Amino acid sequence: MAEYQFIGESNAVAYEAPGYVVMKKYVDVAALIAAPQMLALASAPNTPLTSFTGFAAADVVNLFHVPAGFVARMAGMYVQSADTNAATIALGIGGATAAFMAATAINSTGATITVVGDAYGANSLMAKEFVANDTVDALLASATAIDAKIHFFLEGYKAFDITSVV
Repeated sequence: MAEYQFIGESNAVAYEAPGYVVMKKYVDVAALIAAPQMLALASAPNTPLTSFTGFAAADVVNLFHVPAGFVARMAGMYVQSADTNAATIALGIGGATAAFMAATAINSTGATITVVGDAYGANSLMAKEFVANDTVDALLASATAIDAKIHFFLEGYKAFDITSVV
């Protein structure tokens, strides 16, 4: 199992007033195999990879570096081009969970969109509030992804300084 991230990522996000944010990440596995320097191990985030053969089962990809004060409402993916292998991907926090999306096949095209609140309580208006910087991760739950093209997204709001009281 390896944990990857994209070179140059940070916990800063661009937002529109009053703080609405849509984070997007396009992952083309074949392009990453051809140009591995776009990836780094999460343990050495500023050191580009020199070789990469695809994501293996139990690998984690830090898709979004989320700042403290972000409130996530929806997350999902759109499989633009199916993977040759019968791989599945889950979306979660901290690399080991399917908090936002259960393991979903990427060997067929289509969209999977989840309301984050559904994972955090019966009231679908609930959301996940990040009280510290964190990552939203794709966990490759099974098989090896070698040629999928996937669009990931995370939608929510930047609540700004959640530690101070006005």
